[in-house]
Amino acid sequence: MSAGLGDHDALTAARFSITIDGHEIASFSELSGITTEVEPVDYLSSNDKEVIFKKLPGKAKPPTVVLRRGKTGGMELWAWHQSVLAGNITSARRSCSLVMYSFDGKPVARYYLFNAWPSKLEIGGLKAGATEVLMETTTLVCESIQRVSA
Repeated sequence: MSAGLGDHDALTAARFSITIDGHEIASFSELSGITTEVEPVDYLSSNDKEVIFKKLPGKAKPPTVVLRRGKTGGMELWAWHQSVLAGNITSARRSCSLVMYSFDGKPVARYYLFNAWPSKLEIGGLKAGATEVLMETTTLVCESIQRVSA
């Protein structure tokens, strides 16, 4: 944690990275979101006086992480996604870390993604001669996600 940053202070981040086996395979400028969700299920019970309707936790959906960056010449994400497209999901499922870095380059948060794989790779639209940056969006799906220390 950065000096002066308390447990209840809001985090800010300037860069996000995906690291596999200690090697940073990609760096991102935007985290669009981390989603974990449990579908609610209806539960109905009754006693002598009333019918009780409750919502209980049901099936957990796989967590997703969506990251964006300016398109680079790096091939690591593309190769990882190609292994999924080729049906090599067993080898494509890789545990990795998502690290969030502050403006001074220090890690401020870290998430561990267990058996992650890129379910979607999107290259944004761009007109010839345009001055804006070509953006790449990556969606990672994993079996579980755990917040670990920075």
